Amino acid sequence: MSWTETHRYYGALRAIEAELDRRGDGIIVWHRDYADIFGSPDKLRLALRTRWATMVDAQIEVPFDAAGRPSPALCEVAAAHRGLLLALMRNVSPSQPAPRSDATLAGVA
Repeated sequence: MSWTETHRYYGALRAIEAELDRRGDGIIVWHRDYADIFGSPDKLRLALRTRWATMVDAQIEVPFDAAGRPSPALCEVAAAHRGLLLALMRNVSPSQPAPRSDATLAGVA
């Protein structure tokens, strides 16, 4: 992937995430121009799932306590990206289980 393609990919991914968080309905809207960037709706969902996992890994040292409860840091990130997390939970496929969503069950989403 060239620098231009990489820039376009991550720009589109950030825009989609921002739209999901703004709307908060968890609906991933597919636009035809996304086909050139992501290939398919499934690959877009995978990219969003990877973005969430990377965000959690980068920002949270310990996402869950010993009892399996979400940390305050995880709840904070989940609250800030509520639309993204809701979209991931609503768009689960058998090959991609839902992200660990205890933060949403704790009243975040």
